[in-house]
Amino acid sequence: YLEGVMKELGLQNVTVDETTLDCWTFNGADLTFRDAEGNLQTIDLGGYQTQITAKNEPVELVDVDRGTIDDYEGLDVRGKLVLLDIDQEEDWWINYPAYQARLKGARAVIAMQEFAEEGDDRIGVQDICGPADAPALAISKQGADALRAAIKASGKQSVQVTLNADSQVTENGTSHNLYGEIPGTTDETIFVFAHMDGYFHAAYDDANGVGVSMGIAKAMIDSEYTADRTIRFCIHGAEEWGREGSEYDWSAGAYEEIATNHPDWTKGAIAIVNNDGGYAVQGEKYKGTRSSDELISFVKNSIGDLNEASENEWSYDGLSTYTEDFYWTRVGVPAITAGDGEGTRYDDVGYHSSYDSWENLPVDDTAYTDAIRTYGKLVLDLDALHVRPMDFSSRLTNFQESLNEKAVDRFENTLSAALAAAAELEEQMNEAEQSEDRSRAIAMNQKTQKVYKALQDALLGLDFEPEAIIRHDLYEENIRNLHHAIEALEEGDAEKAFDEYLSSVDNAWYQMYFDKATCDYMARQLFEKRDDTWGSGLIEWPEADTGDVVRSLQAKMGKEKADYSAEIKQLRALEKQQKEYLEQVYAAEQAGIEYATSLMQQ
Repeated sequence: YLEGVMKELGLQNVTVDETTLDCWTFNGADLTFRDAEGNLQTIDLGGYQTQITAKNEPVELVDVDRGTIDDYEGLDVRGKLVLLDIDQEEDWWINYPAYQARLKGARAVIAMQEFAEEGDDRIGVQDICGPADAPALAISKQGADALRAAIKASGKQSVQVTLNADSQVTENGTSHNLYGEIPGTTDETIFVFAHMDGYFHAAYDDANGVGVSMGIAKAMIDSEYTADRTIRFCIHGAEEWGREGSEYDWSAGAYEEIATNHPDWTKGAIAIVNNDGGYAVQGEKYKGTRSSDELISFVKNSIGDLNEASENEWSYDGLSTYTEDFYWTRVGVPAITAGDGEGTRYDDVGYHSSYDSWENLPVDDTAYTDAIRTYGKLVLDLDALHVRPMDFSSRLTNFQESLNEKAVDRFENTLSAALAAAAELEEQMNEAEQSEDRSRAIAMNQKTQKVYKALQDALLGLDFEPEAIIRHDLYEENIRNLHHAIEALEEGDAEKAFDEYLSSVDNAWYQMYFDKATCDYMARQLFEKRDDTWGSGLIEWPEADTGDVVRSLQAKMGKEKADYSAEIKQLRALEKQQKEYLEQVYAAEQAGIEYATSLMQQ
């Protein structure tokens, strides 16, 4: 359909690319049971990217509350379905309780996703970030409440249900990406993104973004805009999921497009404008962008006047791992992504759920038009500039401000030289822009792209969520929390050490709720099956493994005159290890900044 739309609009070189990915086919699932009143009731279920097949299969269903290890105490769930509630915003991802259930021998998890706003018949899901053989299905609150009422009425710990399910995960399947172009007069390119896969109706995530991208294309073509650079409109598949058994299972289609199908596209790539966000939902008064640090100043200058005149409150933030431009930025293509700033309306009601529709979240026509105007203007303003508008000083200043007090002196000379080089380079960029010498500008863009990639390589890291961070942040934060946890234990305050500090160390939060085997699997998954994903290489060392300490403290919590010397010894060893990691990261960051400085000076 979209291939036809692109051609109808007048985009040229319309092309469908195949990509080889893991694929998921969900043909539906349901449960039939007798409710608390004895009436036969059938509940439709949603799916996660896991493997489960059942046809009129009789099976017991047990309520396990949140699905933590403690919730299984006294329960035998082997071969049974387990019903649980999950809040993936505040607590943990679906992979933890799903894998915990697998280890307990459960047939599958039936998960009720909690949202901030009510919706009893809503079904919510997420990408699984786990193995296909830990099956999970999704249920509405209405359905979960009916099952719990039936269990209570039975006087037992379970209720008999009949399960139908057809959820299939296959390796090495075929997905598709699509692009069409407004040709330019140079070899440089501006990319406009959206993704065509989605959960349920996907009205906003991301049919909204596809529509905005096509609206921008239509406006440019209908107005007979003459592009200086080629404007390439890319619509990706497999943004929501595409890798089985990986922590980095999303954005797979976009990864394959630049890593496998068109690695040559990085040459001459000016920037990306990604329309995955900025949802035009009625009642939402917050909007914003996320962008590479170096482009934030440009974004504010480009659309600031538009947004000051709008009814919305705007914000300008850095990039996230949660959209498909992330890997492209790693290989040297800076990005600007539509966002919602402080807004929560869509997330609270519809995100990845059966409520992602115009029926449940009516569209705001003015906001939709504003999105086309705002993100279209960014494309036009990028094309109007001959020199890519990069503010390297911004990233370096952000790095400087992120350092703890002890590291500031260490980097003082390195950053002083880098900031001076950035200021001089930015002056040269301004001169090249003013000269209107096109060949000089193109040469400048090629050189600044190398600087941008060098800074990415030097400074970009991931935490264990995984979210984008400055590399040293992970280790500085771990050291700080371990140090304070040790202090609290030395004072005999295990609760403070546990709640305020240990919970923030790498995967310790999960160690508090799930067994060692589950946490060990998820820790390994951060490093396994990642080489062909956007997360490749961004976490360098295994977690600070606090599992033994956490479980030991749980056993001692509340006991008078408890001896914490063993736990303190373990935490000190972890603190020492993290300091060694941090020292290596500092050295790498320093060498990377010095290399980027040499490129800027050249």
